[in-house]
Amino acid sequence: MKNVLLFLLSLVLITSVVEAKIVNDSVYQIPKTSVAPVIDGLQDQIWKALDWNMQRIYNVGDPPNYVDAFGVSGATAADSGVGLTGMSKAMWDANNLYILFYSVDDIIIDVPANPSWNQDAIEIYIDGTNNHTTETSLATGQYQFTIPHWLKGQEATSIGAAFGTTIDTVGIEYKISDVGDTLGFPGWMLEVKIPLASLGIDGSSTDIPIGWELQQDESDDATAGRQAMSKWWSNSNNSWANAGIWGNAVLSSRAVDTVFEINKINSSITIDGVMDPIYQKANSVTVNLFRVGDPPTAESPVVDTDPMFGSFITATPIYDETNLYVFVDVVDQIIMDVPANPSWNQDAVELYLDGTNNHADETSLATGQYQFTIPHWLMGQEATSIGAAFGTTIDTTGIEYKMVNHDAIANNGVITEEGAGYYLELKIPLASLGIDGTSMGAGLGFELQKDQSNDATVGRGGMEKWWNASNNSWANAGLWGYAKLGPLIIGGVKGKPSVAGSYKLDQNYPNPFNPSTKINFELAKTEKVRLTVYNILGEQVAVLVDGMRNAGAQTVTFDAKNFSSGVYFYKLEAGSTVLAKKMMLLK
Repeated sequence: MKNVLLFLLSLVLITSVVEAKIVNDSVYQIPKTSVAPVIDGLQDQIWKALDWNMQRIYNVGDPPNYVDAFGVSGATAADSGVGLTGMSKAMWDANNLYILFYSVDDIIIDVPANPSWNQDAIEIYIDGTNNHTTETSLATGQYQFTIPHWLKGQEATSIGAAFGTTIDTVGIEYKISDVGDTLGFPGWMLEVKIPLASLGIDGSSTDIPIGWELQQDESDDATAGRQAMSKWWSNSNNSWANAGIWGNAVLSSRAVDTVFEINKINSSITIDGVMDPIYQKANSVTVNLFRVGDPPTAESPVVDTDPMFGSFITATPIYDETNLYVFVDVVDQIIMDVPANPSWNQDAVELYLDGTNNHADETSLATGQYQFTIPHWLMGQEATSIGAAFGTTIDTTGIEYKMVNHDAIANNGVITEEGAGYYLELKIPLASLGIDGTSMGAGLGFELQKDQSNDATVGRGGMEKWWNASNNSWANAGLWGYAKLGPLIIGGVKGKPSVAGSYKLDQNYPNPFNPSTKINFELAKTEKVRLTVYNILGEQVAVLVDGMRNAGAQTVTFDAKNFSSGVYFYKLEAGSTVLAKKMMLLK
């Protein structure tokens, strides 16, 4: 049962969004860029247009050793602060593969005398042959790169030390930069450029499947060696020898640039605080800057009871010809509702939209530039508080919003993975913003901010933002980021490549649900299938399918009228394929 629980917990961050994260729960989509980043260990504008892909497994090894995700120390870990959290972004062009990895870690140990993997390091696994056969050693075209933090400052002269002797290192570049208290939380960033030719990949093709894995090695004690790991795909410590356990990625055909693309829809949306499936097919933005302001402020990053640096948000905007819709997932273990305080001085989400797309520096917002501050305490009062949330400078006719709390994912009382928080969904007529919804490619200014408080007497203790680290976004639209109205999402996942032998497990709908929900899945071939439901303790509570099913799309209804409210997991087993997702029952 323990293994089942750990497996389910390791997968709760899987999502299915347009070519930015996971498609069919099995393929990580890496977009193609028209703007090459500068390899300096920092987030260029092009990186900000992509959302973070979170490390999903923090209980790794044979036997396992770990630090829990989202800032909670656990088990054999000696790290007493932020713990270990990892996130990455990747993109490619016709010549190179680019990777940016953010290792959040408050204690960094540099021990050049130790093996690279036995201290603070990032490991990158790439298989240009995309051969997932079980092995005992890596074959030609399968590469493991281990880059320890201690090589910082020696990048130009240490390509061989970081990338080994099995690959042609001509054209490889990498840069390490430390992240301190100014713009982020303690840790470091690694930025890498690898020529596709060195990986045996033809950059003139599109939708190229590759093997993919990322790993953090963690040490807080020079005498103890490696004490913990995080990984993206497999919880095994044998990735160094077996490419068969690496995950799947594809160098996709979707082009990205420095302007975030908002996807268009042709289906109706109900503003109820529940994520409709169409959101899962669209591009998302995540916060990139975790300690912002003038001067920078933030909750202490060592508050164990508040995971993921105090809070973390992901927003998915979509539009039709009439409205802009935004779904925001707020992760926040401690929520402070203080109606007497200004909205921005407590737990709130701020959304900035500029229909004029004027990025000139200003001292106050001009006509057509809007700041919306929506505090959590307005939950339950949405219908009567449009003015309080959206202000008086915009025509509020047709505006709707809704908030719904969601629970933490706990492992023996320790908050892990997504964490507690709430969903915010809103609808704003494009006409109110001065935007023509029929004009694909139209630009707009865009910014996202989370105001964070863990103490009602202190007020706002921190902020996280998408684009700019300044606290002057409320007065200067010139600081906002760049977005544009993108193309229509047509059925399935936009631009999804054809992946031979792939399987699909969709997010249940509706979710949250009461009392029943539908689960869709697809099979690559006719075979025996088992679809089961587990509670948060890892106990099996229902068997929905157990027998032969034909290849293709399938739909199953889960009736939970006899179950109590809470988080549940559903797992699909078909041959050697095992997929899982999380769902929430709210009665």
